[in-house]
Amino acid sequence: MAPPPSWSRRRFLGLLPAVSLAAACSSPSPAGGGTLRIGVAAGPSNLNPLDSGSEVTRWIAEPVMETLYDYDERLQPVPLLAAAAPAISGDGLTWTIPLKQGVKFHNGDAFTAEHVVASLDHVAAFASGSEWVIYFLGYYSGARAVDPNTVEIKLKRPYGLLHSHLTNLPITHKSFADRKDTMMGTGPYKLEKVSAGLGYTMTAHRGYHGPAPAYSGMEFKIIPDGSTRAVNLRAGNVDIATELPVASLPLLSGQSQVTVHRVDAPIDILTYVKVGDAPFDNVDFRRAVAYSSDRQGVNEKVFGGAAILGQGPIGPAERGYDPNLRVFPDQPDLTRTRELLSGVRHPSFTLTISAGQVMEDIAQILIQGWQRAGITVKLEVLQGGPWAQRWISGAYQMIMNRFSSGFTSGDANYLALSPAQSKSVLSCGYENAAVDTALDRVWATADQAERDVLLKQVNATLAEEAVMFPPVYPKMILGQRTGVSPLDPGRMRISRLGTARLRPVGNSGG
Repeated sequence: MAPPPSWSRRRFLGLLPAVSLAAACSSPSPAGGGTLRIGVAAGPSNLNPLDSGSEVTRWIAEPVMETLYDYDERLQPVPLLAAAAPAISGDGLTWTIPLKQGVKFHNGDAFTAEHVVASLDHVAAFASGSEWVIYFLGYYSGARAVDPNTVEIKLKRPYGLLHSHLTNLPITHKSFADRKDTMMGTGPYKLEKVSAGLGYTMTAHRGYHGPAPAYSGMEFKIIPDGSTRAVNLRAGNVDIATELPVASLPLLSGQSQVTVHRVDAPIDILTYVKVGDAPFDNVDFRRAVAYSSDRQGVNEKVFGGAAILGQGPIGPAERGYDPNLRVFPDQPDLTRTRELLSGVRHPSFTLTISAGQVMEDIAQILIQGWQRAGITVKLEVLQGGPWAQRWISGAYQMIMNRFSSGFTSGDANYLALSPAQSKSVLSCGYENAAVDTALDRVWATADQAERDVLLKQVNATLAEEAVMFPPVYPKMILGQRTGVSPLDPGRMRISRLGTARLRPVGNSGG
């Protein structure tokens, strides 16, 4: 295979050892039910999807673990492990859910209400360390098994978002709720083997309660370098490649056996400031930082022009997005920035980001723009655990990370907005009674149209007051070979691969 014109021969040949290694480890999938192979950038240190909604965890869990409700083609909830929609009491505080009967876990145990209760109790316990706890604090009172096929959930106050959570929260076997080294579910594929640093092997669950799995097995291959994932996709050594960098796409240009998807998805460059402390307690300073952010530079240099320039915290794949919202310029407005800084004595702050090449590249471009405006910035780069501790403790001035909300909230980013609530455990010190009231209502109402209007209002306010102002909204970029049925656009829009539903078609030969 010849390298694309934009690649040097040396650069292309440098990738061949990785391709050869992948080819030696597995042969191409035979059409008609062989092994579906997915190339991913990393494997999670914690395999429990009840603890994390990140793509790196949930893509692996998707074919293994199921939720009470699933999404239909309009992204509306429909029963999956549940037998029907919840019965909600008049005061909104009791939700009763009938469960589908005859479902088996991969170890042969019956799926019953006690497993649902164990899953809910795990994510609602602060000590579990689950990111879901933010959603349940202040709302979840407890759950019980009314009988083997009925779950009752008690709430402290009305919580319309609960239906969304029940459509996104995986249900595990009660004996696996606290485990972090494996997973047990009711899905069409069961996890057979974890190869540290290499990947995850799955086999078809022959006792699956739904349509029979189309593949005899599934393999998630860890291929850290994005260009190497692209080369393996081109060579036919993986059937799907996730998180393809824009710079690698020339490798796939003109390949009739490969389709590249660029999809708006709920992927945020979570960016906000500690409004409660100096220097960001000064709205003029906040706006100066926002006006001197080089959005266009980030888009061109990091995302190859494939992202959408940012304004407020809500992106184009999320509820409440306003394509007409325009508060900040594409490139730094140095004149306006200097006007805003005229009353600021020492324009400086520390930017705290999570470690990773993309985040570090974004930070460097933004810092250059801020420095041209006369703002001094110190960069602090932390690994995932220390970064999360800094985020939760509120010990930062400006904080930034890549955050995907699709696996916890579908087509929304409720958790990313939580720091704007003055009473949230993630509060950034921002106090706005109208925003507090609106977000409280967003969480409480079951009326999606009302929720969308409120989210749009909150998004505009947080941008205008320079509380949350991400530089760009990235797209999700995936590649697949034509020997696999097409990935579902609706599911990709909420970050799903939908691997459990895929099937072999035609011939995927290179």
